[in-house]
Amino acid sequence: MNLYLIKYGEITLKGKNRRFFENKLLSNLRSRVGPYGGEVEFYQGRIFVRSEDDRIIPILQDTFGLVEICPAIKLPLDMDVLRRTAAEEMKKLVGEGPATFKVEARRSNKSFELDSPAINHDIGGYILHHVPNVSVDVHQPQIRLEIEVREQFYMYVETFPALGGIPYGTAGKSVVLMSGGIDSPVAAFQMARRGVEIVPLHFHAMPFTSEMALDKVRQLVHRLTYYTDWLYFYHINLSEAQITIRENCDERYYTILQRRLMTRLATKLAEQKHALSLTTGENLAQVASQTMEGIVCTNDATHLPVFRPLISFDKDDIVRRAKQIETFETSILPYEDCCTIFLPSKVATRPKLADVLAEEAKLDMDALVEQTWKTIVREKIEA
Repeated sequence: MNLYLIKYGEITLKGKNRRFFENKLLSNLRSRVGPYGGEVEFYQGRIFVRSEDDRIIPILQDTFGLVEICPAIKLPLDMDVLRRTAAEEMKKLVGEGPATFKVEARRSNKSFELDSPAINHDIGGYILHHVPNVSVDVHQPQIRLEIEVREQFYMYVETFPALGGIPYGTAGKSVVLMSGGIDSPVAAFQMARRGVEIVPLHFHAMPFTSEMALDKVRQLVHRLTYYTDWLYFYHINLSEAQITIRENCDERYYTILQRRLMTRLATKLAEQKHALSLTTGENLAQVASQTMEGIVCTNDATHLPVFRPLISFDKDDIVRRAKQIETFETSILPYEDCCTIFLPSKVATRPKLADVLAEEAKLDMDALVEQTWKTIVREKIEA
């Protein structure tokens, strides 16, 4: 059975609540690797995973809170065994050579007779004498042989980077306003990477938008479950409210009034689900409603904080991340969303809050919220 030594990063900076984060990470890991026959153990600040299934490596890489995955060899605390095994592994890696290497030992077990520099010197010297075509480079080696001295030796050479962040489910809950575009799934991912439990909410405008457009968002939410496990997905029909806004208000304010309505509905869902914030995929000045003035007007519609993890991203940054998390190809499917329905010919790009409130006063907003809320649907999206 293969052994993987797992490293986590930011959790080590936690104080008295560090154990809470570690326990949640272990719980998440056991849930993710269980289908692959993975066994998880925790010992002295290191996590060890055993599995015979090589597919487990990308699963570990995509687990929030982990920073590095190291396929390791476990050896008894016997220097002769360590020397021979280190030389054998180096021969496999070097092949015909030449190659440079460095030995890096860390001794957590202070009762072991040799300290880290002594182990480095001993194993490095043995390799130089028994493996042809190698030389030492302590600054930029081609091969870095790492040894951890614990209750036994753990030796590894190959490492796989992981996503980092903190364990999912450790930083509260946020309602994420999901369109069908590129940005919002990336925003959801960024928040989940920070430990936030996400509650996806989508607004559609059937019959003006299609079932295919709604299914596109389902697919995006399903992709997010790869990182989060199952999710409840909520969607609300905004079409009647959009018609009401169009019939009663200055078209320059359609977009911002619609966003304020969405924000109110998202706040209502957040209150019911005990979420402490809202999250959007907004990016400063990307479109007319995302000017700073527009954002001020949107924020005024809720008492909750509105997180915008992409606020300073370039579009290229967002696209790059969308491709990395495999939402991009779904996001660019050419289905309409509710924001493209009833587009005004003119838009107030720098709306003043007083003007927006004056337009909104033409509506019975409380009644509009309650009427629209009745269309909410919840679906469970399985991982």
